[in-house]
Amino acid sequence: MTRTKSRPYTVNDVRHIYKNYTNMTAVEIADELGISKAQVSKIVTELRKQGVDLPKKKRENPVEIFVREEPGLKLKQP
Repeated sequence: MTRTKSRPYTVNDVRHIYKNYTNMTAVEIADELGISKAQVSKIVTELRKQGVDLPKKKRENPVEIFVREEPGLKLKQP
């Protein structure tokens, strides 16, 4: 299995990432633009180095979500 080369990113790609980063994942943006996820991450890092305010994404722990949302789950009392 060979890796496909990504195309070089453009100014319009950077503009698209800036506008959509809060609403989309890096993979979704990469698929839409036809560049790699690594390139999206690199652009985001470079924008932050330049002082652009892009929010950091923090993924919630799926176990905590399950415990919070599961009705009737019995928890041990400490």
